[in-house]
Amino acid sequence: MRIIYRASPTFKKVHRSNALVKAIRGPIGSGKSVGCVKEMWRICLNQDPNAQGIRKTRWACVRNTYPELKGTVIKTFQAWIPPEVCPIKYDSPITGKLNIPHPDGKTRVEAEFLFLSMDKPKDVKKLMSLELTGIWINEAQFLPVYLVTEAVTRTGRYPEKKKEEGFNGATWNGMIMDTNSPDDDHWWYQFEQGIDEETGESLKPKGWEFFVQPGALVDVTNMPENALTDDLKEMLEKGLYSDYLGHRFIANPLAENVENHKKEYGYWFDNIQGQTLNWIKSRVCNEFATVQQGKPVFIDHFNKSLHVAKDKLLPVKGWATYIGLDFGLTPAAIIGQITPFGQLRITDEVVATGMGIERFIQEQLIPLIKAKYQDCDIQVIGDPAGVQRAQTDEKTCFQILYENGLNAMPASSNSTVARLEAVRWWLSRLVNKGQPAMLISPHCKTLIKGYETGYAYKKLNVAGDEKYTENPEKNRYSHPHDANQYLCLNTMPDKIREQIINIKTHSPLSSKTGY
Repeated sequence: MRIIYRASPTFKKVHRSNALVKAIRGPIGSGKSVGCVKEMWRICLNQDPNAQGIRKTRWACVRNTYPELKGTVIKTFQAWIPPEVCPIKYDSPITGKLNIPHPDGKTRVEAEFLFLSMDKPKDVKKLMSLELTGIWINEAQFLPVYLVTEAVTRTGRYPEKKKEEGFNGATWNGMIMDTNSPDDDHWWYQFEQGIDEETGESLKPKGWEFFVQPGALVDVTNMPENALTDDLKEMLEKGLYSDYLGHRFIANPLAENVENHKKEYGYWFDNIQGQTLNWIKSRVCNEFATVQQGKPVFIDHFNKSLHVAKDKLLPVKGWATYIGLDFGLTPAAIIGQITPFGQLRITDEVVATGMGIERFIQEQLIPLIKAKYQDCDIQVIGDPAGVQRAQTDEKTCFQILYENGLNAMPASSNSTVARLEAVRWWLSRLVNKGQPAMLISPHCKTLIKGYETGYAYKKLNVAGDEKYTENPEKNRYSHPHDANQYLCLNTMPDKIREQIINIKTHSPLSSKTGY
C-alpha cells in the first residue's frame, strides 16, 4: 500500500517542532486534520523501541460531538491510516489498533487510538482516567479551556519508563490541536496573542507553540492599492477574486492545500456564498472573528450602542448592590447596582471554568468585593438549585456563601421563561429622560458577547424553515447569562416579578398548527 503525503509549509514546521502542545489555526479546506493525523503517524514511527523492539504509543482523538467524531475525525483518519493498517472497532469508546513492521525492518510499531466525543460527562471522565502518549483535539475551539489544559496532563504516561531495561518511556508526549479562527475573547486567542494588562507579558503557556496557516482568501476591501503585493495583483488580473457583501476577496497565493481541491480556489469562492462576513473572515480568511451559530436570545432587545456604556462603570457607595450567581464547575457572577432613579448598572463580571464554588468565592469573588465593594451593602442572589446538598461534604452552595460572610438568597424562580422575561423587561425600558434601564460596563466582555451572538438558541438540523431549540444552548456564555438572569429577576419591582413568574408556557393543542 502506497500513500503519498506532502506536508504544507505550515505542517513542515509542525513536524519539526518538539513543543509540548502544537496548536494549528487555519481556514477550512487547508489540510489541518490531515496534517494532524500524519503528525501522529510520524510520532508513532519515531517512538524509541523498548527492549522487545516494539515502538508503543497510545492516543486519544477528540471531537466535541459524536456525529462530528464519526463524520470528520474518523473519516479523515481512515483516509490516511486505512482499516487494513489500523482496524477500528466501534465499541464504547471507539478504538483502533495498529501493529505493523517498522520501515527499519528490525522493529515493530504498535499504536492504540481511542476516539472520544466530549458531549457527555462520562466521556470527559474517560479521558481524565487515561494514560496516554498524546492527544489530538480536532476543532479545539468548541472545547472548554479547563478540559484542554487538563487533557495535556494525561500525556507522557505511556509507554511506561523502565529503568532496568534502559527504556525512557515516551520519546515525545503532548497534544496536537487544530481549529478555525475563533473570536477575540476565546481562550485560544488569549493563549496565542493575549497580553497581561498588568505585566505586559504574553499569556502563552510555557511549552505551547502556535502555527498559523495563511488565509485562503484575502479581504482587500479597505486595503490601499499600493499595499497590494505583486502576487495579489496577479491573482486579481487572473480573475481569481469575488465581490461579495460589499467586500472584495482575492485568492491568496500563499494558501495551502489548493491542489487537493477539485476546483482549486473555486472551492473557497463557492463556500463564501450565503455566509455572513464574520463567517468568511473566520473560516476562510483565517482572522479572529465572532461567528454566529444560532439565534441570539435577546436579538430583538439588546442594542450595544444603547445598553453598553462608553466608559467603564465604577461602583458607587450607598447604592443597592446585587450579585447574581450561577453555581457548578463553571461558576459565574454578575455584579450590578441600582441607581436612585432606577437604572440597573452592571459593573463587573467574574467568570471561571473548572472551579468549585468555594474556591471561586474565595479566590475570585471575595478579592473583587474587597477591592471595589468594601463599603457597599451586598445581596447575593443565587441559582435556586444551590439549596441542594453536595454528596461530598453535604453542604449547600448557600451554606458555603454564608460561611464566607456573604448574605445570600435563592432567586425567586428558576423558570427559564421568567428569567428571560426579566432580562427583556430591563432591556426594553428607558428611565431618567431616555437612559436605558440597564447599562453594562464595557469591560464585561463575556456578558456583552453573549448578548450579541454567544448566548443563543441552537439551530436544529431539520429540513424546511429554520428551527431552533426551545431553550438557549449551554456554553461558556450561558453561565454568566444565567447569573445575570437571577440578578435581573430579583431586582425588578415585586408586582411585575410576580406577574412574570406566573406566566404560563404555551402548550399547543395541535403539533401541526402550533395552536
